[in-house]
Amino acid sequence: MNDAAARIAQAMQEEEFLRSQVAVTQKDYADAVAHLVGLAQRDTSGSRAAAQILLSLYNGYNYHADLTDLCVLDYAYLQSAIIAIRGRTTVQEEPHNMIENGRDIFLALEQDWQHLHITQRYQEHYDK
Repeated sequence: MNDAAARIAQAMQEEEFLRSQVAVTQKDYADAVAHLVGLAQRDTSGSRAAAQILLSLYNGYNYHADLTDLCVLDYAYLQSAIIAIRGRTTVQEEPHNMIENGRDIFLALEQDWQHLHITQRYQEHYDK
């Protein structure tokens, strides 16, 4: 094997290793979304963090997660948030499609957390 072919083979092996490190199953992704939805439907600081992650994964144009808010999550919810982020990337499916009645649930989350929409959240920056 020549030097170029060896470098290509090594790069492909490294890429596959990295992919295996971040990949999640559809079930794990769906479970993580459901777990976060349950929290986002409540009214706590953790709920705000869960809603930001879910809505950002659902519509990243209109919702931006403040990642420092992840600090308020316990480890179980933090793990679900990380799995949901990984799942959105590797499963290539929007989070509302991972759970039953997801479209209705996410529309309700958008309504409940409308103040997190970028036009509301950053309004004071735009009104200057």
